[in-house]
Amino acid sequence: MQIKKILNNNVIVTEDENGCEVVAMGRGLAFGKKNGDSVEDGKVDKVYRLSDHDMLEKFKELLSGLRVDYLDASTSIIEMAEKELGVKLNETVYISLTDHIHMAIHRLREGINIRNLMLWETRRFYPKEFAIAEKAVLMLEAQFDIDIPEDEAGFIAMHIIDGQLDMKQPMADKIVTLIDEITNIVRRFCGVEFDRESLVYYRFVTHLKFFAQRMFSGAAPNGDEIDEEMEAMVQKKYKLAHECVDRIVAFLAKKYRYAVSGEEQFYLMIHVAKVIRKCQEQA
Repeated sequence: MQIKKILNNNVIVTEDENGCEVVAMGRGLAFGKKNGDSVEDGKVDKVYRLSDHDMLEKFKELLSGLRVDYLDASTSIIEMAEKELGVKLNETVYISLTDHIHMAIHRLREGINIRNLMLWETRRFYPKEFAIAEKAVLMLEAQFDIDIPEDEAGFIAMHIIDGQLDMKQPMADKIVTLIDEITNIVRRFCGVEFDRESLVYYRFVTHLKFFAQRMFSGAAPNGDEIDEEMEAMVQKKYKLAHECVDRIVAFLAKKYRYAVSGEEQFYLMIHVAKVIRKCQEQA
């Protein structure tokens, strides 16, 4: 393995067997070396392959000014998340999470804590990712010998969520914001207060989460046709929910220029009707 560029004593830019530029990491990998020198494959702990050229350049720029332990930490968290979720996170998370950990540790050592305004929503809407982030916080506390507040678990969870989306720009914050906007429309239009611990509410926001992911990723709905007679019957039975969904559809068209399909409206109406009924039963 030949060094193309030294980023720091532990990280180099090289090429893989296919001639593609990659970033290789290993303790003391580049110590005493210069560009053009060879390094033993056995000294390489991890190879990072970023297919997007711009992302690779950002990654190289980030690593040139960081200690290797920040990359170590983010890599461990990413590998843990991939194993527990059974998914492959997209490559941008190596940049975003490494940078976040570096900045967060620096802030906390300066006594600066940023309040996470989305903490409750993140914990509730993404419980698996949040549980992984809580483990990540314990790992970081042990590695960097520092107390880390729960707010950071929320931030780390959002990076893990972003890493599951097939997008180059973070979308998790937009998804949580959209869920909040729609639930507020339902709450105000229907005059109800949610039991946020109920199964009905959990199913509602889970439906909204996947709806938002489809909306922001540009994915088409399933395409299943709803029986017109059944749709008319449901609209009549759940008149308030139907009117509420009309309000949501108008909001999404105005703010996001998104046209909600008839299929999506139907299933959204069912969920809104259920959550309204649950709220009315408890009133």
